[in-house]
Amino acid sequence: MAESERDVLLARLDRYPVDRYPVQYATTQFHLGSMLLQSGETGPSIAALTTACEAFARSAMTLERAKATVMLGVALRAAGRLPEAADAFSAACAELAALDQPAEQAAASYNLGLVLSEAGRLSAAHAAWGRARELFLAAGHPGRAAAAA
Repeated sequence: MAESERDVLLARLDRYPVDRYPVQYATTQFHLGSMLLQSGETGPSIAALTTACEAFARSAMTLERAKATVMLGVALRAAGRLPEAADAFSAACAELAALDQPAEQAAASYNLGLVLSEAGRLSAAHAAWGRARELFLAAGHPGRAAAAA
């Protein structure tokens, strides 16, 4: 019988303990969190993505941490935890700006706009989407910029 994706990822966590293989562990937690989110399991997804963020931070992998923070924001939004999702997207925007990653920063800003819109903060949402548009243009993605407008 074929193993499920969940079983494969859980087995990988056993093979790569965080104290010996922190990067592999963090990466596996990220993939597990993403898979759980796609399965609609927001609580376990948030736990796995939080662990991934922490492990990437301990390994000084700032870009990976920022990307995991974006995915954590997506999971928090899916769980209806809008203030925490906004905090995650805001933190990711700042980290990605410091790393000069305009396309990734644009995606985080766009997602921040979605959260702000859902929270009824329309003016702030439009500002976030405007930043996303500018960043997508700066990164050479006019199609994504148009979608963010």
